[in-house]
Amino acid sequence: MNKGLIFAMLVIASMSFTFMGCKSWAPSTNESGKCSIDRQWVAPKQDPSTGEWKEGYCEWLPGKAG
Repeated sequence: MNKGLIFAMLVIASMSFTFMGCKSWAPSTNESGKCSIDRQWVAPKQDPSTGEWKEGYCEWLPGKAG
């Protein structure tokens, strides 16, 4: 095989793995601002060591991300 074909196959494989990764393309919130199906809200928290606040976010429910 020539180097161009190997490179093209590598690019295609890496792009497909990127798009397949843990359903990461699915939006974390719906139109009303609530977490999407199979996700739960994690409230904002203050880091005790720095005092900085971390934003709230939607995370996958256990066993649902894959």
